Amino acid sequence: MEPAKAKPPIVVILGSTGTGKTKLSLELATRYGGEIVSADSMQVYKGLDIVTAKATKAEQAIAKHHLLDVVTPDRAFTVTHFREQALPIIDSLLSAGRMPIVVGGTNYYIESLLWQVLIGDGVRREHIRRRSADDDDAAADEGPTKRPKSGDVGDDQRPKPPEEEEQQVSGALVDRCRAGTLSVDELESYEAPALHKLLATVDRPSANRLHPNNKRKIIRALEVYLDSGGTQTMDQVLTAQRAVPGASSLGGPLRYGNVVILWLRCEQDALNKRLDGRVDSMVAQGLLPEIRAFYEQHVKPYKNHDYHQGILQSIGFKEFVKYLERYDAEQDQLLLQHLTATTDSAEQPDGLAALGVCLDYLKLVTRRYARRQQQWIKNRFLGTLDRDVPPIYALDTTDVTCWNAQVTDRAVAIIDAVLGDRMPPQEPV
Repeated sequence: MEPAKAKPPIVVILGSTGTGKTKLSLELATRYGGEIVSADSMQVYKGLDIVTAKATKAEQAIAKHHLLDVVTPDRAFTVTHFREQALPIIDSLLSAGRMPIVVGGTNYYIESLLWQVLIGDGVRREHIRRRSADDDDAAADEGPTKRPKSGDVGDDQRPKPPEEEEQQVSGALVDRCRAGTLSVDELESYEAPALHKLLATVDRPSANRLHPNNKRKIIRALEVYLDSGGTQTMDQVLTAQRAVPGASSLGGPLRYGNVVILWLRCEQDALNKRLDGRVDSMVAQGLLPEIRAFYEQHVKPYKNHDYHQGILQSIGFKEFVKYLERYDAEQDQLLLQHLTATTDSAEQPDGLAALGVCLDYLKLVTRRYARRQQQWIKNRFLGTLDRDVPPIYALDTTDVTCWNAQVTDRAVAIIDAVLGDRMPPQEPV
């Protein structure tokens, strides 16, 4: 009788953007017959493949990828959505004896998989973003409780309700909430400050923790109260979660016992040069036509758009909005011809300087984002003493000419040791 095949671990690849996570994930998926679970909050959206640095079609053909292009740009997609879709995929792969390889730059997505840190499902409460096109006023006819469309009245001209009216509105909300006649869907029609006041009356600790303008999280806290019939608050649920054996100050215990985390690290100066070069290569790959098409379809037709939500907040898109608003596709073509010309032209086309400013700014914010990703890993995965954290193995990707020896071979040795129930040859951090 053949010996039982070792159950594969969940392999998680952490690291800042530009450290080579996609490259390593493909190598490991090929070697171990694993499948890749993307943990990137922008790559779940359809479109902007170059901007979001998705695995190319050729790379996706090497190994099966999950959670790429699963939602249209007009829909909200939160960490809760991600968790609810990713966990069944991981469990199914483990049951089939296949290695899940979780890779992506959205570290709190990865955190939601490894630890029991979120409450409820909440997915059914998410909506298509309410955005109004010039030729579609249907949203305005949905009912008197809906907020005015952005742009109908200037913020400085909109009448402000007196303080006593605000108190009456808040009081009415409290009465309906406690009576159970306030639906969760109605919450969207109120402004964040009013909802924050409501939350303070039913869940003071959560209200103290949340900013009055953080509408999404305020609504989520109110959902917990309403869905429980007024018997439970978010603060009570989180407190209970942190009291479970194995939990920590950051939330519940580990969800899986067999996890290997590979942390790709790169010296900052080398990473900065790599990221700058990647921005330049994105232009050559077709960045400008991609963001122009996306702008024309998903931004220009609408009166209101929030560059702090959904795919509109993607690094690599919002930095170009001013350019896209000022110039058109015809000018894009002139600029691309100039940028790809084999000979220097004495005359610079209009818009070249503006595009250059956008590209320089994109390089700056990309470098900043990489540093924030690194800091998140240090704070959330390494910085809390009371948290049970899977072993984390650091791999140096600074010198790409030594990739096989410094990254691939070491990662394989670690995983092989885990599969063979042996001590890995490298100490975790």
